[in-house]
Amino acid sequence: MYPRRHSKSGFQEEIIKHYGIKRKSGRYPWGSGQDPYQSENWFLGQYEKLKAQGLTEKEIANKLKMNTTELRNNITWARKEQREYLSNEVNRMVNEGMSNTDISKQLNVSEATVRNYRSNKKPQSQIQWEGISKAIQNGVENTGYLDVGVGVERQLGVSRTKFNAVVNQMVKDQGYHIHEIYIKRLSDPSKYTTVKVLSKESDKSIVTKNSEKIRHLNSWSDDGGETIHNIRAPQMVDLSRVHVRYIEDGGGDKDGLIELRPGVSDLDLGTSKYAQVRIGVGKDLFMKGMAAYSDASEFPPGKDIIYNVTKSRGTPNDKVFKKMKDDMDNPFGANIKPMGQKGALNLINDEGDWDTWSTKMSSQFLSKQPVSLVKERLEDTYQRLKTEYDELSVLTNPVVKKHLIDSFSDGLDSKAKHLKAQGLPNTKNYVILPSTEIKPNEIYAPRYKDGEKVVLVRHPHGGIFEIPDLVVNNKLPSARKMIGNAPDAVVIHPSVAEKMSGADFDGDTALVIPNNQGKIKTSRSLQGLKGWSDEMMVKYKRDYPTIKDRTKQIQMGIVSNLITDMTIKGASQSELARAVKHSMVVIDSEKHQLDYKQSAVDNGISALRRKYQTHISPDTGKKSQAASTLVSRSKNKIDISNPDFNVDRYVSESNTAVENLYAGYVKNVQSLKNQALKTSQSIKKPQYSKEAAQVYAPEVKSLNAKLNEALLNAPRERQAQLMTNNLYYTNLTPDMDKDDKKKLKTRSLARARATVGAKKSDIKITDREWEAIQARAISSTKLEQILNNTDTDHIKELATPRQISMTASKISRAKGLINRGYTYAEVAEALGVSTSAIRNAIE
Repeated sequence: MYPRRHSKSGFQEEIIKHYGIKRKSGRYPWGSGQDPYQSENWFLGQYEKLKAQGLTEKEIANKLKMNTTELRNNITWARKEQREYLSNEVNRMVNEGMSNTDISKQLNVSEATVRNYRSNKKPQSQIQWEGISKAIQNGVENTGYLDVGVGVERQLGVSRTKFNAVVNQMVKDQGYHIHEIYIKRLSDPSKYTTVKVLSKESDKSIVTKNSEKIRHLNSWSDDGGETIHNIRAPQMVDLSRVHVRYIEDGGGDKDGLIELRPGVSDLDLGTSKYAQVRIGVGKDLFMKGMAAYSDASEFPPGKDIIYNVTKSRGTPNDKVFKKMKDDMDNPFGANIKPMGQKGALNLINDEGDWDTWSTKMSSQFLSKQPVSLVKERLEDTYQRLKTEYDELSVLTNPVVKKHLIDSFSDGLDSKAKHLKAQGLPNTKNYVILPSTEIKPNEIYAPRYKDGEKVVLVRHPHGGIFEIPDLVVNNKLPSARKMIGNAPDAVVIHPSVAEKMSGADFDGDTALVIPNNQGKIKTSRSLQGLKGWSDEMMVKYKRDYPTIKDRTKQIQMGIVSNLITDMTIKGASQSELARAVKHSMVVIDSEKHQLDYKQSAVDNGISALRRKYQTHISPDTGKKSQAASTLVSRSKNKIDISNPDFNVDRYVSESNTAVENLYAGYVKNVQSLKNQALKTSQSIKKPQYSKEAAQVYAPEVKSLNAKLNEALLNAPRERQAQLMTNNLYYTNLTPDMDKDDKKKLKTRSLARARATVGAKKSDIKITDREWEAIQARAISSTKLEQILNNTDTDHIKELATPRQISMTASKISRAKGLINRGYTYAEVAEALGVSTSAIRNAIE
């Protein structure tokens, strides 16, 4: 690693590299003539001579004491100077009255070449070179710091080699300097964005201090885009239109649900039936929650919104509603979707947005289940990984094979660290919505069959006592009217949310798991938790702030790890109740000003930690009272990218069955990663086929155009990363909690991308284009660029095609059944396919 110096702006200076090919020394470094033609001709002659001897490009570069990039740049520049010299000389000799034949002999070129240059106009190539140079000069002049990294050349419509040659000449002869700086990505601090900058400034520290001023060749606003906002000012709803349903009126049963009157223009969800929203009310207040339509008969006269809350009647409005932040870009303290403002509705998540959420079982949940289920799920997870690797290993295209195997290998690190397991079939995350008409033991879930048994799991997860057992009932008219054939929502009774550690309905989700065979174990709620939510609000309520967000996050981590370790080591129900009660206080400590320290004393947390977490640290050899099992330590300790990593060191002295199963899984994944790395290293690049390129000329042209479009975004994305850092650190305040910082990072990146027009454009490869790729009609280098700018899952589908389950006739029949009111689960059963197959085919 290079030495780093951190600065307040968030940039990390690592090194600054100066570029530019000095091309030996002296005015004419090669040859001994008095003009560039002789020197450049000597260089080109040497290049052609070595090439004729059969030397590769790399071997020629070594002979001439340069790398291959420098070689290409020098060839490009030498040919450019040759053309300019010949043009000038031909026209000079013409003006002196010399014939084409005489000129040809004197310059040792053909008469055809003389005729081509015999003109009073500059050659087109010279005009192009001057245009490139002028554009770059203007770019530096206007900004002071010009991004000249990959992709900028595409804005000028020239090759990278030609662009580099111009830049290098400017460094050589015109006093410019190139610096390479590294910027840590706020969205992923483990990665860096590299920005190559051209400037008249030679001092690296000055360039770095002005990093936020770096621009690409596109036009830019005078204030650096600061006046452009992500969202428009929210449209406010008059308070007279809102009916607040307080806790005395049943608001607590639907806490977080915002009911909308159908047919109101500024409250129109469009084609959706539900969405997570923010709605501005009054002058500077807003509502947050899940919005859905209700029958018009439910609304008092003149009211268009029913807001369900747990507040009591008489509570001031500023306590019932949320106070807007003094930030025009983010008045709600949440990230609004692109194009997510519909009238007075500001959408955070829309119908279908939850559909892509993870379906994996967390170790926090699975480790608390029977050993038999842990074993089954981990074995299934590993077998899926092994099958994926086996499929990739037999691919025939070497470039595609290496790309996919490398991507697969990189992903194994995270899989080993986070220990997530493959869910049971049809396991999926759903946003929850309430209904008092459904029974407490039922769930409206149109993606499941009527009568099917399911369980719900919500995180953070304390134990099996927080898992409700439910039966699917898709015949409830009110629920069907509310969310219809919802792709990612379910309807439950309010008491079900209460069992899931006090979930509410403002966007909370739960993992729905089919449980017809009873593999998922549940239990009654812990006796010690009965009425605890209300009791703790009185017992630990204080009139002063008791905790900061950062401290809360640390305390939540401590108690969550404690509960996991206690469960794995067989703690009693009463002991678990003490830990869970304390965790509930910690969760609400900041929001409700609860004294978590007194809770820790009253619930004997120190004693529980001594009993279940005391161990000898494998890292220090000293006694410790921290996370003591492999499951609770995994995120901080598992590192299979380290060849010396030994997972057995982190299994507790108790040597529990659950830990040993997870340790075995980690070992298998580690072995698979090593195997994948060896396979990747053995893959050789294929030879490009000119014949295939001719056969597939239209496809090659199409792929080139798509790649060009995708790469045009590269300079904009680099600029967005630069601006993101500046926006984040400019708006960061010392009192910001973890969630606010996370939102600020996301918002800063979204704003920066919107400002500079950065938008990732994935290349969509057609079947015919895939044929061209397989036939080697695309060079390895270009194919790697294409693969880096396309969807990996789509590449996998093309490379490992599977049988299509939904034929045209099945799709037609499915649509007909859906239109007649059947649920997705019913249609899937009738056609003998999965609900996901139905969804993908229709939607």
